[in-house]
Amino acid sequence: MLTIKTVEITGLVQQETNMITIGYSTKKIDPEFREYIEKSCGLRGIEVIPFENPGTHSLTEAYNIILEKSTNDIVVLCHDDIYFEKGNWGNKVVKHFKRNPDYGIIGAAGSKYMPKTGMWWEIPSEMYGVVNHEHEGKKWTSKYSEPKGNKLDHTVLVDGLFMVVNKAKIKTKFNEEVKGFHFYEVDFCFRNFLEDVKIGVFYDIRITHKSIGMTNDQWELNRQQFVTTHKDNLPVILPTTYNKKTVKKDEPLVTLAMPIYNYAKMLNPCLNSVFNQDYTNFEVVIVNDGSDDEYCLLKLKTLESHDSIKVIHKENTGVSDTRNIAVKEGKGEYILPLDADDMILPGYLKTGVNIIRKNPKISPVYCDTVHAGEMQGLEKRPEWSQERLLQGPFIVNSSMYSREAYESIEGYNTEMKGWVDYDLWVQMMDAGYEGKRIPKGLFVYYHHESEGKGSVSTSARQNMGELHKTIIDRHENRINN
Repeated sequence: MLTIKTVEITGLVQQETNMITIGYSTKKIDPEFREYIEKSCGLRGIEVIPFENPGTHSLTEAYNIILEKSTNDIVVLCHDDIYFEKGNWGNKVVKHFKRNPDYGIIGAAGSKYMPKTGMWWEIPSEMYGVVNHEHEGKKWTSKYSEPKGNKLDHTVLVDGLFMVVNKAKIKTKFNEEVKGFHFYEVDFCFRNFLEDVKIGVFYDIRITHKSIGMTNDQWELNRQQFVTTHKDNLPVILPTTYNKKTVKKDEPLVTLAMPIYNYAKMLNPCLNSVFNQDYTNFEVVIVNDGSDDEYCLLKLKTLESHDSIKVIHKENTGVSDTRNIAVKEGKGEYILPLDADDMILPGYLKTGVNIIRKNPKISPVYCDTVHAGEMQGLEKRPEWSQERLLQGPFIVNSSMYSREAYESIEGYNTEMKGWVDYDLWVQMMDAGYEGKRIPKGLFVYYHHESEGKGSVSTSARQNMGELHKTIIDRHENRINN
């Protein structure tokens, strides 16, 4: 039995023209839960349909019965092991459909990506919503994206723990061939998605789910059934919105040069970090180095129409050539290389540009490193010195330099098998440029769990002694000549 929580009910509203129905399937009807749902909703005269189901019906059957019995267009379908952090959530549901009349299904969590496997949680950066969890005395929060007030995020599906259906907008009911209690919402949402029903995630109704979820043989059977049924329509991805601010007239253009090879799982937070800068005049040049990964190619396709993003596809030729193409295809006066699985914090672009504008013989500009993921912490970088640089690399590839500095040297050496960024900094030093440290952690280097970086930009870590000798020999030849 669910323990009833005291909820804040912020003023009951008058009966709406669009009333809602609340339906749920439960082994045994609990009057206490029904009362809790009614009171926390914050609306008068709601319709509640608890479907007592000791196991004789699948969830798809139960939900179709609830949809048929409901006398209202807006139908809440939820689990009976949830509670709400605040009351008046029903009023918020009604308002969502009034503000967004083209939506047919909304929920607390979902994804913009549906892979061939049907496991929509494969790419966390494509998941949206915030859900609290509580199980066996432990509490935690699944925060898939930053809350956006009362706005909806357009998704392919929503999770079944709490989903709201507008009967007037959906095109198909639940598929009763899906048995048991798994993958019912995935199939339902995706069938409606294919019929152009709009689906979205809200943020202003915070839900706690008293479960950790589970998989079993029926889960796998339902997944395989879903994949087989929809194989001709998978995979699917929706574009992500990256909003750019109005460009300030006094800001020179910065090119974010981004090579990518197959690994695009962190591309959303990477691009968000760029578009959230306090600097407005920039472009992102993404060069695909012959990727064949399903998600990576789909994601890049969604970016091709963005005004501030240029996507270039080519055969696999390696990191150096890819970096050179990204730089040369850009038009920026200043360049910041950035891997697709790293991030920059506000202030990096503005600070870097201001430093080089004051002294055109500065390149590169670098900062301290914030480590995230498997390794965390702040790494302070040494101050620039030629002697220190010749000892080995001490700055990261995401260090800003001027196009003038880049064009005065050979660029990224395509013969190098690693440390191509280090070689570039030594070339710039030999051309008369000096580096400059920003004493702040403005670059975020993400360490992946048990998988390495996995992108085209990952520097080779083998044969470091030989690489260092090669770079120093090239340096000495330039000096002597």
